[in-house]
Amino acid sequence: MFEPKRLHPVSAFIHFLKGLKDAILPLVALLFINRNPEEGFLGFLPYIIGGTLLVIILISGIIRWMRFTYRIEEGELRIEHGLLLKKKRYIPIERIQSLDFSEGILHRPFKLVKVTVETAGSSDPQKAEAELTAIEMSEARNLERLIDQHKRGFAGEEDIEPASNRKLVYQMGMRDIIVMAVTSGGAGVVISGVLVFLSQGLEFLPVDAIYEEVIGWLQFGFLMIALGILFVLLIAYSISVILTILRYANFSIFLENGDLIITRGLLEKKQVTIPLNRIQGLRIDENIIREPLGFATVTIISAGGSLQGGQEHSMRVLPLIKRDKVEESIRSMISGYEVDVPVEHPPKRSMIRYIIRFTWFFILVSIPVSIIFYPLGLLSTAAVLIFGILGYASYRHSGWNLNTRQLLFVTRFFVKRTYIMKKHRIQSLTKDQTIFQRRAKLASLVSVLKSGIGGESARILYLNEEDMTKIYRWYSHSKNKDTN
Repeated sequence: MFEPKRLHPVSAFIHFLKGLKDAILPLVALLFINRNPEEGFLGFLPYIIGGTLLVIILISGIIRWMRFTYRIEEGELRIEHGLLLKKKRYIPIERIQSLDFSEGILHRPFKLVKVTVETAGSSDPQKAEAELTAIEMSEARNLERLIDQHKRGFAGEEDIEPASNRKLVYQMGMRDIIVMAVTSGGAGVVISGVLVFLSQGLEFLPVDAIYEEVIGWLQFGFLMIALGILFVLLIAYSISVILTILRYANFSIFLENGDLIITRGLLEKKQVTIPLNRIQGLRIDENIIREPLGFATVTIISAGGSLQGGQEHSMRVLPLIKRDKVEESIRSMISGYEVDVPVEHPPKRSMIRYIIRFTWFFILVSIPVSIIFYPLGLLSTAAVLIFGILGYASYRHSGWNLNTRQLLFVTRFFVKRTYIMKKHRIQSLTKDQTIFQRRAKLASLVSVLKSGIGGESARILYLNEEDMTKIYRWYSHSKNKDTN
């Protein structure tokens, strides 16, 4: 691949659609501008401006496609691109962690994929290092093979395909996908998106006329309002469930050449590669809806890649699984992690501190509210009770476990989280202790794992100082000797 190659011409149309999406609000605004046919040329001016804008977006998409080239040369992936100013980006192959593939609706008819290049560190945490918008699947596989061969220290012939050793280690059934969609919180995202759209388009609506209609409609009573709100929530919830099912359909995990490969999606197929040697730890989440049903979500904490792509790069290796099957599934993918181990809980004298930590703000608020708005203000004390129960639940579920090579924390707010961390992957351990905690011989501990270009921290509160000392000694003594 020493000769520069262009993307598939479909990428020009994809660039056009992206530009059209960015310009959708100005185009819609032009449609709502008052026009008077008697004004002649001025009456058609909004149409002329809109058409000119569409032509500019189309031409820019074609130019972007024509000026984008990529090649592998001298141990680098070299990309040259730019609309007006030509830019060059050279990525050493040693830095490339993985190539992630996705197939959108425009890719499938032409057997194309979008290739996202993930590296060990990115200059912008919100973007991937590079992106090939549309290339043939065979070309993407060839690019992946050449990069792998270079990393292994040899170069093979392009027409020789290595034997595949891809092994299916986990597959998510449709029933589990539906349960995950029903118990997810995606409805809030849909509602937020609708509100943002309405806020952008509100200035184009006849607000005064709508206001008069609403005032008349309110005479039917608040029951109709409640039914309307319920209807909107149900629609948003249904959309959320459908989108989740489409996003996670055909969810499968493969093990190949020391990498975890996750494939999923119905309308848009995605493939994400997670190198095993970049895995820093595991996080098991159990929310208040899924926990009583016995389900959990397992997330891999990885040091590689960027945060671009949202959920694709949150590394949810097991989006929904029975809690008692987590350890079995993890062992089929990653070795050396012990999930179902007994935990030691914080001492009983820390219980009141958990409860106060959750309720102090609501206590301060409920006192003046109860006095000023008595007797209805007394209802504010319900918040104190609810968060007091959450504080007690946090105390009951918090705990830790220690063995030769692994540290495990269990914490809880609304979601119960279990962090599993290898000793040689922990970046730092920090002791957090106030004056009052020192008197009670308690302290909190924060463990940090590398995640992307930043870190992910796990914090457990109000441990015995003796337990804290034990964990510190475990971490400090020969922590670099264990490498598994």
